[in-house]
Amino acid sequence: MLLVLLISFVGRCLGQEGKIQTERPDQTESTTLMPSGALQLEAGYQFDRTSEAGYSIKTRAYPTALLRFGVLNWLEVRAEGALGDSVFENGTKRKVTGMTPLSLELKFQLWREQGWQPRGAFVSQLVLPVGSRAFRPDHPEPEFRLVLSNILTQRLEVAYNLAIGWADGESEVGYSIVLTGTVHENLAVFGEVLGSKANDEKAEYLVNTGANLWLGPNLQLDLAAATGLSDAAPDFVFRTGFSIRMPH
Repeated sequence: MLLVLLISFVGRCLGQEGKIQTERPDQTESTTLMPSGALQLEAGYQFDRTSEAGYSIKTRAYPTALLRFGVLNWLEVRAEGALGDSVFENGTKRKVTGMTPLSLELKFQLWREQGWQPRGAFVSQLVLPVGSRAFRPDHPEPEFRLVLSNILTQRLEVAYNLAIGWADGESEVGYSIVLTGTVHENLAVFGEVLGSKANDEKAEYLVNTGANLWLGPNLQLDLAAATGLSDAAPDFVFRTGFSIRMPH
């Protein structure tokens, strides 16, 4: 019976009209919102490796999970969290495991694209001091992000973000830009550059590349890998996962 229900559910997902749009696996937020009444899960695995001056940190998230729900045509609510671990090595090895902080988010549609005027959206995020003690912040940490995009051709789109947030009482600014190209009806590839800088800290710069594969209008698989361009950035980041939009 369980197998029959699962096959029926997947069949409904494959049959629904309109290709799924996701925030994975690049790190630039899209200007697309969930349709009103639609629910979507974006989940995956992430691995980060950072090393500097005799120490290294390896972090895994398994899984990361972003749950998105369309409230209105111009408003989306979201919740995000993960389970994972971090391994610190500095002569000795120490490992911590647990739940990362819960993030609550609102995404607003600002305006539609008109000519060279980009499509606009705005994302507000609040990271809550919940989760495992090793990972959670002491106080709520907000972030605000302006999200813009332009369709360049039928197969090429550019999206770019500007962000400001606060962590450990210090402000941090960031940016990202991603160029996505459709190489097949069900396959898209992207290249991305991103950076961030906190007060009194060195800037982090990365370059990221990957692909999305659609198995149906409501099912997507993805893969991405990034490398750091500055000493403060992670040496390597790997992400893979899936996204599924629930029929409604």
